[in-house]
Amino acid sequence: MFHKTEGIVLHGLKYGDSGRIVTVYTEAFGRCSFILQGIHAKKSSSKANLLQPLFLLEMEIDHRQGRELQRAREIRTNHPYQTVPYDIVKASQAIFLAELLYKVLKEEEARPELYQFLSHSFQIFDLIQHGVANFHFAFLIQLTSYMGFAPNDNFSEELPFFDMASGLFVANRPPHIYFLEPQESRIFAEFISCSYEGIGNITLTSALRNQLLVKMIDYFSLHLGIRLQIKSLDVLRELFT
Repeated sequence: MFHKTEGIVLHGLKYGDSGRIVTVYTEAFGRCSFILQGIHAKKSSSKANLLQPLFLLEMEIDHRQGRELQRAREIRTNHPYQTVPYDIVKASQAIFLAELLYKVLKEEEARPELYQFLSHSFQIFDLIQHGVANFHFAFLIQLTSYMGFAPNDNFSEELPFFDMASGLFVANRPPHIYFLEPQESRIFAEFISCSYEGIGNITLTSALRNQLLVKMIDYFSLHLGIRLQIKSLDVLRELFT
């Protein structure tokens, strides 16, 4: 049975001479993997261009429960990006975020509120001009609300350490390694209470941004019970050095 759904490209892998296996986070079915034949043939080059990280799609798919690789009858763009594929900073962030989402979004069931958050966030990402370098970090903090481990917004001068294990700001250094120092915690707290429109007002050095991003990945790893290895993180580190 064919279904129409929107989707967000997370990952792609070449299959044979002209095929591709693509993982998409769909609005109707959650995470799905599709086998697309002939996608790299000359006549299908336009379709291959739609399968870049975080691209927003409209799809008509033949979805069958329990089948490992689904099939798509029609793929077209849902929201053509104006800047993401052409801006090296945004394109690099898109690769990073797609890789992270590919590793943390495992549910093969619909979560419309999560899908709408993702789609809305990436449309804003395409439009913003100020604070672009801060977007991926702000996005990850907002994503935690949908993952079930949002940090508590209780930072103060009396509670200057963020305990990643409890998700709370605390008065003293925790008795483990999963925490943020006061300078990191202050910036982290600014992001917790900030909207995408305000991320350009948060000023931090490249070194601190990279440091916080590593800690953020640790935060996800800690609460998901997995060790996230994000290969594209090194690209971001070099980009924001």
